[in-house]
Amino acid sequence: MHVNIDSVKEKEISPGVIGRVLLAEGQSSPGGLTVFHHTLTDGEVVFDQQGAEFQHYIVQGCARIGGKFVHSETAIFVPGSSRFGDPHKHRIAHDGEGELRIVTAIYKTDRPNFRWAKSRSRNLYQALPSVSTIINQQLITEEEHALMGALKMHALDIQTHAPLTGNPEHKNPEEVMYVLRGTGEAVCGEEKYHVKPGALIYSKEGEVHGIYNRDDKLPLQYFVLEFIDHDKMWTERGYRV
Repeated sequence: MHVNIDSVKEKEISPGVIGRVLLAEGQSSPGGLTVFHHTLTDGEVVFDQQGAEFQHYIVQGCARIGGKFVHSETAIFVPGSSRFGDPHKHRIAHDGEGELRIVTAIYKTDRPNFRWAKSRSRNLYQALPSVSTIINQQLITEEEHALMGALKMHALDIQTHAPLTGNPEHKNPEEVMYVLRGTGEAVCGEEKYHVKPGALIYSKEGEVHGIYNRDDKLPLQYFVLEFIDHDKMWTERGYRV
């Protein structure tokens, strides 16, 4: 599945706050995942969904969350409540000049998060890049998500492709990619899509997908976020949950 923010109807949530639904819960498989895009020129956006965990990525601009100042290219994980059904209410407020753009993945969980679950933010400049034609920077690893109490979120990477390179078709857990810079071609199942900044590509678990930079001069950059049943994964690896 592919969508670009240009083709998604916007909704004014409050003065200075525009929201878009890039992926509705009913479009994901097995369900439970929703992806939002918010643009703020003022004010704040409040997240208070019950029985869910949150992964935010600051695409552009400066924000304040929980009294902490964060800027663009920062990932923020917020676990759900340790009491099932209760919301883990938090706010992200516009700070500074210019637009603030946020992409948020919200995944419903089937039980409470661990009582020790913690929020965490990490900026792109804190993540060491790999050395190859595909530069991969892990903002949050699968181990870090697990240690923060995630039940579904499973690693957030920033991947940058040099001109005329790509990530060939492969299978993964459930996954979203969001294009940050450049243009390219995405493959998802039997479909091919032209992608540009603001494009979201969703692939369900086991679905063949890939992405290619067709430009001969400029890089293609996107973030990729996977989702998995942590209880099942770590148990299969020999850990006791």
